[in-house]
Amino acid sequence: MTVTTWVIVAYRLLVPLTIFRWPFLGAVLSILADALDIVIVTLMIRYLHAGDVWSYHEFDKYLDTYYLFIEWIVAQRWAGLPRWTANVLFLYRVIGVVLFEVTDARWLLLVFPALFDFFFLYYAFASEYVPWYEVTPRRLFLWLAVLLVPKLAQEYAIHYQRWLDDIVAVDVISDVTNAVLDWFRRVFGAVF
Repeated sequence: MTVTTWVIVAYRLLVPLTIFRWPFLGAVLSILADALDIVIVTLMIRYLHAGDVWSYHEFDKYLDTYYLFIEWIVAQRWAGLPRWTANVLFLYRVIGVVLFEVTDARWLLLVFPALFDFFFLYYAFASEYVPWYEVTPRRLFLWLAVLLVPKLAQEYAIHYQRWLDDIVAVDVISDVTNAVLDWFRRVFGAVF
């Protein structure tokens, strides 16, 4: 394994452990770790020549499943309807991922969206910051409907259309930074 692979594995395995202690914050940090790993991979390859990560997308899927599994374990502490919902949504996504792996049919990721992750964030936030909020079947249905919209958009863009596959995040960050600095130079002169 390359140095890059070791770094990604280490931080993607360690960060989700925070979910056990701080469910909402740990889940947010895990999502950020997932979003930033490709940036770290690119930076390590370009500037440190630390080697590539084999089959990144497959590798990423396994690490995503790991942090979702930790979220599922934490959800087992919840009572009643929230725990039942977490179990159903987690199992539903696992079925979808298995079917996708077997068939390689990308549309399955739209039919089996990872709504569990958004639900976990919603309920972990509610239990930590608004513990008096009662989750009723009606409220749960409404929240799931609301959460499903951005999740389907994300699944469609990333997994089905693959709009981000050819975008290198480091290049985007560099281009945006340069554009902002150029604007400041034009507006404020030679200060920048």
